[in-house]
Amino acid sequence: MTTLRSIFALTTTLMVLSGCGSPGSSTTRRFDSLVIRGTPQFDEQVGQALALLKTKSPAAYALATNRVGIIREGTHSGMRAGKEPPVFDLNARSAFYSISWCAGVIAHDSFHSKLYHDYKQAHWAFVPRKVWTGQAAEAQCLEHQLRVLKEIGAPDNEIDYCRTLTPDYSDVPYRKRDW
Repeated sequence: MTTLRSIFALTTTLMVLSGCGSPGSSTTRRFDSLVIRGTPQFDEQVGQALALLKTKSPAAYALATNRVGIIREGTHSGMRAGKEPPVFDLNARSAFYSISWCAGVIAHDSFHSKLYHDYKQAHWAFVPRKVWTGQAAEAQCLEHQLRVLKEIGAPDNEIDYCRTLTPDYSDVPYRKRDW
C-alpha cells in the first residue's frame, strides 16, 4: 500500500510540474493556428484580443498568426523569435490591462518576430539582435502597435500612452521588465 501511495504521489507531482495538474494550472488552447498556454483566464483574454485583431485589423492578425506560434503566459513579456515555433511570453500586467491593450501588445511583439524572420529569409544567416531588437526595431514595433490600436478602436488613453513610449525602454534587461 505504501508503494502504491508513493507512486500516486510521484505521478501527481510530475503532472503538476508539467502543467497537467490542479484546476489553476496552465491550459493549452488553439486559436486558429496559434497555441495559447496559460491559466483559463489568460487563455480567454488572449482569445478575445485575437478575435478583436481578426475582425478589426486583419493585417495585424495575419502577421500575428504567421509570425507567432505560441502565446504563453509569463512573468515578463518578450518575443522569442528564434524558437521553433516562435514564442511570445506575455505577462499578466499587459494581458489583463484591457482586451485592446492585449491586442496591441500581441501586434507589437509579432512585429519583432516579423523583423527577425524577414531578415532570416532574405539572408539565410544568423540574425543579429539589432535587426529585431534594440531602439531602431523598437521604434518600428511601436509604430505598428500604435497603428493597430487605432484600427481596433482602442480607448484614447491607450493610444496616448503608446505615443509616449520611446524605443529606449527596449534597453531594460528582460528580467527587469514589468510589462
